[in-house]
Amino acid sequence: MKNKFFIYIILFLPLFATAQNAYDNIWLLGYTPNDSVGLFGGTRLDFSKGEPVLSYFEIPFGVGRNASIMCNALGAIQFYANGCQVANADNVEMKNGDNLNPGPLRKSWCENFSYNLHQGSVCLPRPGHKDQYVLFHLAWERATVSPYSYYLNLFYATSIDMQLENGLGAVTEKNQLLQTDTNFIDNISAVRHGNGRDWWILLPKGLSDTMYMYLLSPSGIEGPRIERMGIKTEETMFSGSQVVFSPDGRKYIRAMQQGGITIFDFDRCTGKFICGKNLAYPGAEYDFLCSAAVSASSRYLYISVLTQLFQYDLWAEDIEKSKVKIGEYDAFIDTFGSQPAFYQLMLAPDHHIYMSSPNTVRFLHVIDYPDSAGVACGFRQRGMKLFTHHGFCLPNFPHFRLFDVQGSPCDTLGIDAPEEYRTLYAPEKRVRFTPNPASGIVLCTLPPCAGATLRVYNAAGVFIEEHQVAGVQEYELDCSQWPSGLYIVSMIPKDGHKPKSGKLVVVHGRN
Repeated sequence: MKNKFFIYIILFLPLFATAQNAYDNIWLLGYTPNDSVGLFGGTRLDFSKGEPVLSYFEIPFGVGRNASIMCNALGAIQFYANGCQVANADNVEMKNGDNLNPGPLRKSWCENFSYNLHQGSVCLPRPGHKDQYVLFHLAWERATVSPYSYYLNLFYATSIDMQLENGLGAVTEKNQLLQTDTNFIDNISAVRHGNGRDWWILLPKGLSDTMYMYLLSPSGIEGPRIERMGIKTEETMFSGSQVVFSPDGRKYIRAMQQGGITIFDFDRCTGKFICGKNLAYPGAEYDFLCSAAVSASSRYLYISVLTQLFQYDLWAEDIEKSKVKIGEYDAFIDTFGSQPAFYQLMLAPDHHIYMSSPNTVRFLHVIDYPDSAGVACGFRQRGMKLFTHHGFCLPNFPHFRLFDVQGSPCDTLGIDAPEEYRTLYAPEKRVRFTPNPASGIVLCTLPPCAGATLRVYNAAGVFIEEHQVAGVQEYELDCSQWPSGLYIVSMIPKDGHKPKSGKLVVVHGRN
């Protein structure tokens, strides 16, 4: 009975570890008009129990582009926006939630669709202020010299207080102008400060190496501070590109057709970019879109380029040489004549990576095992069927399950990551497997120890087998005789330290 209790604790660690940081637990996708028979309206993805639960809901406006969605720390939906307006949890416009990004371009876009940006907003909880949030958003402005040209040159902040209107919230300060420039890029991102409390907000300038940096702290919004990244971007304004931080916050990755893939080390304490390196654009000339996501361990980088999907090993000595093509668009056309090619990627709370299409379709592509090398990552085209049509963009979330940089000069607030979080997410403290899924010999990479017992359990907590390990960090297991399913491999150090575990998926007869 003791063994079963131990294994159940391990299986539910992801829920315990993320329970207080579930700001991204609900995704909302879709377009108006609401017509469930015609496959229009909203699809809700709820990650509260791990694997997403899908449901249909009536959506007040489209969230195909520029979507920002906010849950509270426990994962309950609070509000969402599309660059035009803000809706509350009842799916109606929030008080004072109208007229985001004012101007003539708002009117032309918002009456028909949503604000025409793809990574043009991000929403964050305001540190030290319960139930308060700040939405950062970019806006276009029409040029005075021509009615047909416009600039991405306005950067706003909008504040929301969920304690108002009986818990449905209200916008308290709207379209607060933070900065103007003639050439922002449609790539807003955010990462938690190394103190474990504040947030860095990053906004790049086109055709330069300039990064505008803001800090969100209990005292408000500070900035901008200008950082020189050392490598110039070749893109400008709306670029069909994507930027992303690795889940550990140590790498900032810029995926663009012009200039390729740029990877920077990032210091979360100082906000400095270090050691930038370029990878070649992996697509064909006509593959004009380029998007990125990183696996939960921060090891594997995924790059999509319209018709192809690639994986890179960020831990490899030569990242460029680690490139593996793991998928190519299969030319499927749905009953409406749409082509679900490849576009934006996003790591979800269930540790799967989901990918949208640059067309209106009923599908998301899915990477089931992003922390497995090569084709073992389990990429499935159209792996998720939605209740409604959706296209172009996924919500732009930061990695909320990121805490302090322990032992760093800025780790001064006593905000430490929970022990279960460090055990679950820190690669050096988990048992890892190559390949995963597996069907035969699997290589177990173990945390350092003088000696340990390796025990294998199935998903029901039933003991399978045991191995003695003496002072090695790699050990081979033969799972060829195990039935297909989920297994937990637990390493119990002989020195009395806390056990470390990992999940292994066994699949036999898979094509």
